[in-house]
Amino acid sequence: MAKRSCWFNPKIVVSRFNGVVDEEVDGIVKVMEECYSRLAPHDVTLVDLYVFDRSSSLEAFLAKESSEVDVASAPFDELFFAIHDAWRGTPRIALCFERMRGLPKLVQVGGIRHEVGHSVLHGSLSYYFLSLPPGLLGLMDRFSLSREYATNLLYLVSIAVKDYEVTRLLHERGYVEDQVAYAKHLLTVSEDDLLAWRMAQGKPLTEILCLTSGLKAPGCAVPLIFNKTHGEEINRRLKESFSYLPPDYSSLLLKVLSENFPRLGTDTLENIEHMTDLITEWIIKSLLRG
Repeated sequence: MAKRSCWFNPKIVVSRFNGVVDEEVDGIVKVMEECYSRLAPHDVTLVDLYVFDRSSSLEAFLAKESSEVDVASAPFDELFFAIHDAWRGTPRIALCFERMRGLPKLVQVGGIRHEVGHSVLHGSLSYYFLSLPPGLLGLMDRFSLSREYATNLLYLVSIAVKDYEVTRLLHERGYVEDQVAYAKHLLTVSEDDLLAWRMAQGKPLTEILCLTSGLKAPGCAVPLIFNKTHGEEINRRLKESFSYLPPDYSSLLLKVLSENFPRLGTDTLENIEHMTDLITEWIIKSLLRG
């Protein structure tokens, strides 16, 4: 039976950790309710909101959950303060006040709306437990890659694709200034980026994972490069975000993002398979042959 799209706000079930203040939680819920209202109709009737005061508590929680449900996950990068998953079958948003405090209000709001967008577009298990596409299976056989490696690679592609889809939706529904602020925040080159690339250099398999993981934050920004007011600045920031990479690699990633992400349709699973095949041909095979 097909799901019934609804126009009303979903029930938001809040779980607090580390003595979170009620007033802060109330502000988050208000932002979420307004966003669900604007994104209607959608299929979200219930969403779990997990609110942490300390970053260490959220990281421990995510690691434990990932292990228990046996799903691939990436480290919680220092630039991110909120995350969405549906590992337990229900859309779930977790956020950390320690990481939010000190950020501009517009960045905070943009990040919260981004996770709401994920719950609307990717709020079921089917977007997290992915089957390896034929192209990636062929790559495993050809280069003797482990299933764990291929699964991690697929996961990294999927989060970049899903982030692109969320910003595209929010931008279409009129969320511009906050999404621009959030994208500019994410396009900052972090110490994690620099360290990861230094450790990966000279190791093709690790370089591939590092380059693919580098598509996540830029994926959030790509729909904004076509905005008449902010597109030029976002495009410049996008290029600067790859400044730590060798020119050949940065040019390749920019081509993947600017030429191919905008061609994606509305079927998330098809989009993930398409981008996996593209990255397999353009990045993975090239590095492994070398």
